[in-house]
Amino acid sequence: MLIRYFYIFLLISSYTTHVFASPSSELGNLLTSIKTIQASFTQTIYDNRNKPAQRSFGKMAMKRPDQFRWEVIKPIPQLIISNQSRLWIYDPDLEQVTIRSLKQTIGEAPSMLLNYNNAALDKEYVVTVLQKKSSTLHWFALTPKNPDNVFVAVQLGFANNIINQMRLQDHLGNTTFIQFENIKANTSLPVTLFVFKVPAGIDVIDETNEHSQTKR
Repeated sequence: MLIRYFYIFLLISSYTTHVFASPSSELGNLLTSIKTIQASFTQTIYDNRNKPAQRSFGKMAMKRPDQFRWEVIKPIPQLIISNQSRLWIYDPDLEQVTIRSLKQTIGEAPSMLLNYNNAALDKEYVVTVLQKKSSTLHWFALTPKNPDNVFVAVQLGFANNIINQMRLQDHLGNTTFIQFENIKANTSLPVTLFVFKVPAGIDVIDETNEHSQTKR
């Protein structure tokens, strides 16, 4: 389940206000300005009654284009890595890793719009700027034009020109809230962050071809 939230973190970048730009153009400029980012995160999932159902803690890293690292440290460890073409989902508790084509997941990952330009944003999302009187953050709201999207609404909150919070709502009314801290943007990142080596004795589920394979 965490896989669908992972991609969200690819949206991250710093924010610069463009007074005369449309919301979509503002966000497009935002997405293309960020090259790398590292941060720690707290992710809380609320049910449709707004009661906290799950909380996790971890750290993430991103490097354009399409290189991601999303590591849940607790309560249940999980590591997700992408290196442009493939995605590895490693579950230590299950002693297995699942390999997917990155293209397989684009449709269910709003955060993949990190690589979008303004034209792509206009094609797939309705982008607006939210005015929240009780918030000091600058918020974007993204509504997918495709009704089959995993999320029905995505909100991005920025503070001091840097992503600070995210809110995502699914079709069941569940809301995921993500708080970022210790953010470092546009710094040099080691290549090893985005390389996954399969540990010995781990089951490998390869879903990159038509007939998925399992091997150890």
